[in-house]
Amino acid sequence: SVVLLGMGEPLANYDNVLEAIRRIHSQLGIGRRHITISTVGLAPKMKRLAEERLPITLAISLHAATDEERSALLPMNNKYPIAEVMDAARYY
Repeated sequence: SVVLLGMGEPLANYDNVLEAIRRIHSQLGIGRRHITISTVGLAPKMKRLAEERLPITLAISLHAATDEERSALLPMNNKYPIAEVMDAARYY
């Protein structure tokens, strides 16, 4: 299995991450169902990824259970609050 995380937000580097997934699959022979992208929740990019129809796993790191707590930890929450991230997750 391969998990893309901990190198910055993968979905903020969308095109390169997609290319990496394609290479991991085609050159290393790792099945797409064994590839996971972990995101803090860039909702539009999550929906864009859903449109790719790749059978990869999407993991979401919420970091907190409420918007107030999450915003204190992740300024990105001010732009994409939990409800929006969860809507994108359901879409995915």
